[in-house]
Amino acid sequence: MIVSPTRELASQIYHVMESFLETLSGIRAVLLVGGTDVTLEVAKVKECGANLLVGTPGRLHDIMERVSALDFRNLEVVA
Repeated sequence: MIVSPTRELASQIYHVMESFLETLSGIRAVLLVGGTDVTLEVAKVKECGANLLVGTPGRLHDIMERVSALDFRNLEVVA
């Protein structure tokens, strides 16, 4: 999970990261920011899953509350 203070920065991080993730099979990232339809994002996370979440604090918290299928048992924290 990458938490960004603004949706613009979260979007930049996600788009730069996409080129790196293309070289890794089985790793899926999802961008979760405000200003978009939360129901579509919830559906995307539920259907496809994600290994990496990139987003703003509010939207990440909202998604975590709505999607009970998310499993944070293997969450790694790097400060």
